[in-house]
Amino acid sequence: MPDMRLIFLADDFPPESGGIQTYSYELARAVSQAGAEVVVVASAQPGSEVVDDAMPCPVVRVATGGGYAAAALKLAAGAEQAATMLGGPPRCLVATKWSPEGPAAIWAARTISRPFVLIGYGGEFSQARGQLIKWIVQRSVMRRAALFLAISSFTADLFRQAKAPADRIGIIYGGVRPERFAATDEQVEGLRERYGLAGRRVLLTVARLVSRKGHDIVLTAMPEILRSAPDAAYLIVGDGPMRERLEEQTRELGLEGSVVFAGRVADEMIPACYRLCDVLVMPSRPMRGELAEGFGLAYLEAAVCGKPSIGTNYGGIPDAIADGETGLLVDTDDVEGLAGAAARLLGDEELRTRMGQAARERALAEFTWERVAERFLAQVERISVPTGSER
Repeated sequence: MPDMRLIFLADDFPPESGGIQTYSYELARAVSQAGAEVVVVASAQPGSEVVDDAMPCPVVRVATGGGYAAAALKLAAGAEQAATMLGGPPRCLVATKWSPEGPAAIWAARTISRPFVLIGYGGEFSQARGQLIKWIVQRSVMRRAALFLAISSFTADLFRQAKAPADRIGIIYGGVRPERFAATDEQVEGLRERYGLAGRRVLLTVARLVSRKGHDIVLTAMPEILRSAPDAAYLIVGDGPMRERLEEQTRELGLEGSVVFAGRVADEMIPACYRLCDVLVMPSRPMRGELAEGFGLAYLEAAVCGKPSIGTNYGGIPDAIADGETGLLVDTDDVEGLAGAAARLLGDEELRTRMGQAARERALAEFTWERVAERFLAQVERISVPTGSER
């Protein structure tokens, strides 16, 4: 991979938390470690020095407040600065989402004269209906992108529906860092004691408490699950606007002794949460005004810890869970189906173990960030370099 130089544009980037932030960080990191020369242009945030010092490549921070247009201009200026830091002209710019990074890539291309790659996640290209200016900007970004990289088959279909040329769409999936998910027996047993889960079979959800993650579906299914697995418990890790409503639902269903709201858990303890559980369950569903589950990194995190998952036939989840092999898929909002899937896995230790092992093997073979970086770089190689330019 001689002279592969790339500029990543990432308004959403750590230390701010979130799925896109994590994806942008991990992809840039893995691509740099794979041997490409990378400079990241990211939003300025308090505490960013710690994040940047841990990166294997330079990070240029720019103030992106003041709206999308101002953010795009700042990112474009940052890209011009990043270009001077590389050992030669970049092969392309990488817009880690459509806005403000897409317009920033268009503006930066006026001086850098390089194409850009666009990464897609969920339903962001279905959110512009009825918003003329947003639709116009999206069309402009779509027309100019040299390559469209999707994190799942579902996202690739969304690109096609948004009129992206089929021959310029590639799928690179999401990834996980296995080394980050080691946990000691002491950590696991400490959590088990803290949450009162000794001797119990545990269902786990690790997600922000928002409607689309489907926590309420699991709670509704719990009485039926408890009929076949009386010792079952549901551990909810995360916080968010739905917490009060979910706690009320728990009381209404008389589940106080079987549901634990752990709230936000320190990052270093998340692996212990996965290893504590028997099954990860996250029945995501479509919600008006919210992006789809483009892939679902939590399923991979559970998998690398040797745990099977229960998810839904929705969004990119079928790419993350091989139904019947590494976990089970049910229809969205299907309480009976979810209860049956949970009862099946909780009631069959051999099946849980076999699916958990298969999930780990699949994650290590296909869904590490190293593998994602390989797929990403293979796709970028497809981009034509401007005539007469140095690669």
